Amino acid sequence: MTRTAQAESSTPKTVRTTYRGVARRAQILATASHLFLEHGYAGVSVDAVVNNVGGSKTNVYSQFGNKEGLFAAVVTDLCERFQHDLLELNLDGLSVYNGLKLIGRTLLRILLQEEHIAFQRLITAESGRYPALAHAWWQAGPQRSRDFIAAFLEKKKASEECKLQDTAKCADLFHSMLVFDPVQLGMIAQRPNVQAVDKHVDQCVEILVGKESRA
Repeated sequence: MTRTAQAESSTPKTVRTTYRGVARRAQILATASHLFLEHGYAGVSVDAVVNNVGGSKTNVYSQFGNKEGLFAAVVTDLCERFQHDLLELNLDGLSVYNGLKLIGRTLLRILLQEEHIAFQRLITAESGRYPALAHAWWQAGPQRSRDFIAAFLEKKKASEECKLQDTAKCADLFHSMLVFDPVQLGMIAQRPNVQAVDKHVDQCVEILVGKESRA
């Protein structure tokens, strides 16, 4: 067999191994996410993850290092999943008012999901013991949402559709007043209904850019 033929014959095996590795990692993360959200960090062991997903502890350690590394990967993965719908929004052609309203309603729909409320409780509970992990969550979660809002405002400012000067600070303030009360209520099992959420979003947008921006 020539060298070319040998290379060609080995390629499918390499691809399959890569796919298996990626699939296995995703399976471990999905299982660990469910367990951490249900039982908290202290209530989950690597053994428990392995017992649920199958395989061996060696596989978990080789992929994530240890339990803390697995937890960090879970946090990153959940942030990515929760951020997806927001970051994929198409805001082209929308006014500042309507764009912010769509952002606000999309973001709160995500953050008020039961899974995200459980995630928020988990981060709050573990932030004192793992401040670096809490910082990573902030950067991958809330800060990323704020950056998305700021980018939208900056684009509108560049086209003279937005008169706000410090778009980054305005995005921070908008995000804070938009998110804090609904999420805190969700965490104490008093999640607001759809009508209350929509009214809250409208009020936050009007406070930031004024009612006249509806046009």
